[in-house]
Amino acid sequence: MSIILGYVPNERGEAAYAKALSLAAELGQELVIMNTSARHSHVDPMLATESTLDDLVHRATAAGVPTRAEHNTDMDGPDALIEASHAADADMLVIGIRKRSQVGKLLLGSDAQRILLEASCPVVAVKAH
Repeated sequence: MSIILGYVPNERGEAAYAKALSLAAELGQELVIMNTSARHSHVDPMLATESTLDDLVHRATAAGVPTRAEHNTDMDGPDALIEASHAADADMLVIGIRKRSQVGKLLLGSDAQRILLEASCPVVAVKAH
């Protein structure tokens, strides 16, 4: 069984990481850190470096949580997370969210809303402070 974290290298990602790590430790679950590119882009501010992912894995392992990281550049972030939520061992999905205006949601859609509605496991949405 595992907790899947949709990680982006910013304050939303760090807030979601902290929550996912806490939940994984509390529930005795493996933490799977997923980082994906947007629209098949390898030059993307949401794409974490290998050293960033290695650091996250090291921090979680030091806290006693079995952890692995996955880069997925074959599909969009929401698609990859929704597909991962369908895996047999996915107990929970943790994502970071940000506030958007109504117009922003209308024009750009909401990846978080799509994940919340389409994931097959419970989703925890975390706001950065």
